[in-house]
Amino acid sequence: MAFVGRVAPLRRIADALRDAGAGRAELVLVTGESGIGKTALAGRAAEDAARDGWRTVWATCWDGAPALWPWAQVVRAVVDDHDVDPGEELGRLVPGLPAPVAAEQDDLARLRLFDAVARLLERAAPLLVVIDDLHWADPSSLRLLEFVAGAHRTAPLTVVAVYRPDELAAGGLASVATRAQAVHLGGLDAAETTELVAQLAGERAAREWGEPVFRRAGGHPFFTRELAHALASGGGGAGVPAVVGEVIARRVSRLTPACAAMLEVAAVAGVELRLDLLSEVMELEPGQAADLVAEACGAGILLAGPRPRFAHDLYRESIGRTLAPARLRSLHHALGVGLTDRTAVPAEIARHLALAMPQGDIRQVTRWALTAAKADSARLAFAEAAAQAERVLDQAEAAGCPLPADDRVDLLVAAGDARLRAGEAAAARQHLDSAWSIATGLGDPARQGAVALALTGLGARFAMPRTVLVNALDQAYRASEGTATAIEARLAAALARELQHSVPRERPRARPLAERAVRIARDLDDPATLATCLLARHDTIWTPGTQAERIEIAAEIATLATDQERHAEAWLLLASAQLEDGSPAFRATLAEYFEAATALRQPRHDYLVLTRRAALALLDGDLAGGERLVHEAAELGDRLGEPDTGNVRMSQLLEVVRAGGEPDRLRALAAEAVRWWVGAPVHAHAVAAGFLARAGDLDSARREVDTVLALGGWQADRSYLWSVYIGELAEAAIRLGDTRLCERLLAELAPVAGGCAVNGALVCFMGAHAQRIGRLHAALGDAGQARTWLERAAETHRRLGATLWEADHPVTSGHVTLRRSGELWLIQYGGRAAHLRDAKGLRDLATLTSRPGVPVHVLDLTGPIAPPPAATQPVLDRAAVTAYRSRLADLEAELADAGDCHDGGRLERASEERESILAELREHVAPGGGIRAFRAAEVERARKAVAGRVRDSIRRISEVLPEAGAHLDRTVRTGVHCVYDSG
Repeated sequence: MAFVGRVAPLRRIADALRDAGAGRAELVLVTGESGIGKTALAGRAAEDAARDGWRTVWATCWDGAPALWPWAQVVRAVVDDHDVDPGEELGRLVPGLPAPVAAEQDDLARLRLFDAVARLLERAAPLLVVIDDLHWADPSSLRLLEFVAGAHRTAPLTVVAVYRPDELAAGGLASVATRAQAVHLGGLDAAETTELVAQLAGERAAREWGEPVFRRAGGHPFFTRELAHALASGGGGAGVPAVVGEVIARRVSRLTPACAAMLEVAAVAGVELRLDLLSEVMELEPGQAADLVAEACGAGILLAGPRPRFAHDLYRESIGRTLAPARLRSLHHALGVGLTDRTAVPAEIARHLALAMPQGDIRQVTRWALTAAKADSARLAFAEAAAQAERVLDQAEAAGCPLPADDRVDLLVAAGDARLRAGEAAAARQHLDSAWSIATGLGDPARQGAVALALTGLGARFAMPRTVLVNALDQAYRASEGTATAIEARLAAALARELQHSVPRERPRARPLAERAVRIARDLDDPATLATCLLARHDTIWTPGTQAERIEIAAEIATLATDQERHAEAWLLLASAQLEDGSPAFRATLAEYFEAATALRQPRHDYLVLTRRAALALLDGDLAGGERLVHEAAELGDRLGEPDTGNVRMSQLLEVVRAGGEPDRLRALAAEAVRWWVGAPVHAHAVAAGFLARAGDLDSARREVDTVLALGGWQADRSYLWSVYIGELAEAAIRLGDTRLCERLLAELAPVAGGCAVNGALVCFMGAHAQRIGRLHAALGDAGQARTWLERAAETHRRLGATLWEADHPVTSGHVTLRRSGELWLIQYGGRAAHLRDAKGLRDLATLTSRPGVPVHVLDLTGPIAPPPAATQPVLDRAAVTAYRSRLADLEAELADAGDCHDGGRLERASEERESILAELREHVAPGGGIRAFRAAEVERARKAVAGRVRDSIRRISEVLPEAGAHLDRTVRTGVHCVYDSG
């Protein structure tokens, strides 16, 4: 084929090959309108690369091809031509290659497939992969292209992909394009056009017609070639057509009628032609199809080869557009039927049969569409799998061809399930709702059950009625009840889970259903079904005190799981139960969960990982980082439409705001809890009671406690949120001094005393139950029991590394203590604690309270605060020096008496004060006894600064711990020397 110009684009591709030769994967995207010369450019680049030792493989996308079709071509070419071992993962992609034994259909399997393709390409390096007509690539092919181009490669690899920008799905290449070199092809200039005409039609034609052809074709290479061929055949200037369609029609008109008819069949068949199929569809004698193909090749419309193809897509498209609708449907039907008797991918057969409707057997159309959808799902191409079923539904409607009701249900379930796997929840719900409305009238338990189970994948919000979903599952379960089949077991398990996670009145039915499901599944010897039923069993016993049994169940699910998603779920449940049991092994298990869930590379699992990382950060004491992750996760969950996002966010904010201890946030979250958890009012009002009590609003807290008691059922509602609301009810009872309620709560907590409070599946850690038991004993005046249980809680928190809770153990002395954790300070006093954000005054108080009774100079708290001015005034006057010396005499007597009495405490305190006074005198009294001149202005500024910020911090402490604030107000003295005199 003639080739002119394109020097700069060829240089860009050559540069990419050179860069890839240095060990980097390179991607070049060549774009331009149809016929502009994109494929010709890639071909010339491949020829140049071959001279430098590069191997080249070609793939072509086409409309209606199976998912991952271009990559299947690439893999087959590499395996056949370059003697490279494919490995078993690639059997998913190319029939005939060894396939993996386990047929997982999750994103981890998809990742393994993508990685296997990339590694195969690396083993064939140096390799140039050319992908033609990328605008027709399916979404999964684009994802694989992104994967191949998105990572560092250890071997030289370059991909050149060509596409028409006007036919590319919006955003389809957005993420790929950021990693690619873009080459945009425009038209040839006048000189290049003339050169091309000369190559095709001779120098004389070029001199005479070069300029007119350039004006007519606008430098478009394909149009230029066609016009040049017309000139070469004697068309002359008067015969130059205005549009390429006329050129193609004129060229086809010169062929025999049989060849023209063959091209019509070929245009409908696809990119590549099968001579045996052409012969059957056209009812030709052996050898006739080959003769007709040879005629078309001679005319330049087809290219010869084992699988002949059109010289350019414009030929195929132009010929196809001339066909009448009836003729088009007839050819699709003949091709679809012909392919069913041959080795062909299901997607190709399904496409032809669907486009032929209403011709043919409707049930055969459905069967092939479902087969194609299953094949695409096996390739992990879920959007394409959904499209297989949707095509039949759309074509049936367009053709006025009603589908049988059971076929419609099967197609809608297949489309809904695939859309859900592709992360398109809204489209999935629409399909499944339609399927349910049809299935309920069929009287077919299996189909009804399939739809009901598919509906559970959409998810729901915790503690809200799930009436529609529960009714659907209930109806489907009753239709299959007593069959002892896998569908009965799965429906019983699904119904049990939905009832358990609904409102409290629904839960009593859940456990018997889960137990029946497990019994059926164990008799069936079906690991996947048993894992599903055990999950229901786990959820129906999920309450504090059952963690030992749940650990065993989660471990068995992990062993039985046949897909990575269920495996990750088992790790999370196991980690949560271990944490509830107070076992530090939860960290290793949670790490396993993070690895498994991250490998799935699904947005929903990214959200789940973010929420659990937030929980871990809060447990570890990183309050600021944990809150940031809480909000990041909530934003992602909202974008994904994750139904339980709000519940998780609220649950984690309870810990953030509780630890922060800021009254305004405590009150605001109390109000939000009542608004949010409308489906679980006991839980909502108990949380509000605890948070209002912490904020010091005891009257409002009392009203919330009374609401909980009036509602009733707080002792019976034993969901996995029990620990949360019992803990907050205990907080309110303690602060309100409600001894009767404290006694009742102590009895409730006694059976779970050895465990910890964990909200949901490790959504948030809420501390050891022993800590609340200890505080309840303290509120009831039993100091001995309080000390025992608080020490036990402290040990649990240390063992778990629960920094935020480890620092939160109340002190029993009359001292205030301040401990810093990141940007927060923990303040403890009189059995209570709170957190405040960092401030200089809190740092000053921490220094003073760590040295009770010891005066601290303001400059030791501030350091130098200004360049020293001229010193003209003494800091200590004579009276102060006399007072210091008098105090030294008293201390000498105190030291002697303490020594005689062997009173170590008095001796230590007197010695520290003596040393402090001596240091002060040495600083301010000269060797001769005179008083040193000092930086009076600097000291005065430091005194004022420290006094102001200490008093401000005491005010802030009073807002969250009034007793602590009052104590500090009495015992902290500021001045040139500051002191905490705790008495």
